[in-house]
Amino acid sequence: MRELSRRLLIGLAVIAAAVMAVGYAFIFGGIATPVRGDRATLDLPPEGDAAATILDDGRPVFVVNAPGRGVWVLDAQGRQTLSSLGVLVAWCPETQTFADPADGSVYAPNGELLSGPSAGGLVAFGARPATDDASRIVVGSDTTVQRRGTASGGRHSPTCVGDAWVVHQPQAGETFDPSVAADQEPPGWIWLEGTVKVVDDEVRLCDGLTDGCGGYAETVGIDPARLADGATGIAGRFIGRVRDGAIEGLILVPDLVEAS
Repeated sequence: MRELSRRLLIGLAVIAAAVMAVGYAFIFGGIATPVRGDRATLDLPPEGDAAATILDDGRPVFVVNAPGRGVWVLDAQGRQTLSSLGVLVAWCPETQTFADPADGSVYAPNGELLSGPSAGGLVAFGARPATDDASRIVVGSDTTVQRRGTASGGRHSPTCVGDAWVVHQPQAGETFDPSVAADQEPPGWIWLEGTVKVVDDEVRLCDGLTDGCGGYAETVGIDPARLADGATGIAGRFIGRVRDGAIEGLILVPDLVEAS
């Protein structure tokens, strides 16, 4: 009897150790805990249009009502190389395509890659009609990385006639200096204005659009070697997440239209 009890205790200890090992593997492997529950309820744009909007957590997305292709909710960030500065895509109503101003990649309304150097299509969020309002959609927790489209052999222009781009823009009072945001703002996505620079082998988002870097926020997740313009910096508007006094997931918002 004692031997049986001892074996049961050993068995339970082994199971507990295995569970802890899996947990630590997720933590140290950088695997995020899956997001559960709906991400947002968003307005559905008219057929043929796309709307630049955000999820409840502030992540920038596009809602596309594409004739013949259905409704799509797409992550607005292009498919930049891991550990590089992110860049938002923009929608051209005339061509009914998305373009990445960083590398010239062009995407279909459903996020499939049509042309350009990107490794694949945009990230699509699962979506369904709202049960109580046909003019709205509910964005779920599941995501899919879109593929290279079947029509990708042709040439698609990353330009838009008349510069009639649909892009993300902040509302009045939404844009913060990086140093202020990192020090005072709660965790989450936020609009920022500044200059990304490499200082002492560290990537910083400096306050303002000038050469100096008196005030700044530490920027996490960008390899300094991937910032070719480290000497002069990359100035403009950005979206990033405030976390633990630093900015992570930094995304450049292209200056394709005059801010309202």
